[in-house]
Amino acid sequence: MTPSLVFTSWLAPYFESFVALRRACGAVYVSQKRRLLAFDRYVAKQAAQPPLVSETLLFYLVTLQHLSPRARDNVVTVIWGGVSYAQRHGAAVEALPMRPSSSPKQWRQRPPHIFSAADVASILAAARRSPPVSSLRPVTIATLLGLLATTGVRIGEALALDVGDLDRQGRMLTIRKGKFGKTRALPLRESTAQALSCYIDHPLRRLGTDTSAPLLVLGRSRLSYSTAQRAFRGACLTAGLDEPLPRIHDLRHTFAVNRVAAWYEQGQDVNARLPALSTYLGHVSVEKTRRYLVTNGILLEQAALRFGRQTSALDEVLP
Repeated sequence: MTPSLVFTSWLAPYFESFVALRRACGAVYVSQKRRLLAFDRYVAKQAAQPPLVSETLLFYLVTLQHLSPRARDNVVTVIWGGVSYAQRHGAAVEALPMRPSSSPKQWRQRPPHIFSAADVASILAAARRSPPVSSLRPVTIATLLGLLATTGVRIGEALALDVGDLDRQGRMLTIRKGKFGKTRALPLRESTAQALSCYIDHPLRRLGTDTSAPLLVLGRSRLSYSTAQRAFRGACLTAGLDEPLPRIHDLRHTFAVNRVAAWYEQGQDVNARLPALSTYLGHVSVEKTRRYLVTNGILLEQAALRFGRQTSALDEVLP
């Protein structure tokens, strides 16, 4: 059963107001709300009546030991923000204990997995074979993963798409619910636009083509984040990828790296083209895009080839 998306503890009014404030400031605050909801359920069971004492917070931290350091830091950030907000607005909260220090940066960062073309093909093939094979589910999952791989959009942006966001004739996709509320229009490859059109018209997709209907669906509901994550992991396992399994966000990293590698191969000025890639990905700055282009075999190989061409040209002109 899907956990409730409604706060239920005695801190609920404060947490609801906190989430509303964060969203009013431009944050999407979806995954963060889920983390706060989990803590809210813990409070409802372990501290059903006010006040909220320090021990409750500290005991909750013990339950997070199974998480990676970075994931645990993300949870702490949300909880300390929500509880501090509640305290400032009159909630019966004891003096907060000192916030746990963040893990060393090198512990928190997990290098992205850059998929090969063969990896992506295997994952999509596995998604198309996922059960029940005669249903819309494998078609939906394969369409989602293909969209992520060919456009680099965020998973949340893809799941929020409506039918009307696809311009079939112009081969354009409008992202209306991007990070920080930014809207952008993405030109699509012909094959991507055709795949999306075929999916919308699929006979098992019963929600119709009304512009306000969700694009990616299961049954009569919009495809959920948790279902997409489970399906992606299942497809990776079926495709034979090794543990630790890649994250679905790694498809976005792969798109960025492959785009830059292609520019290198074409002999283009990558620094001049990065602003276009940054806009396409919906980043707030080019520096954010640069962080996606981590050192990896693909870009190192292209850099080496370019260096080789440059030195060869120098050898020809030098005496």
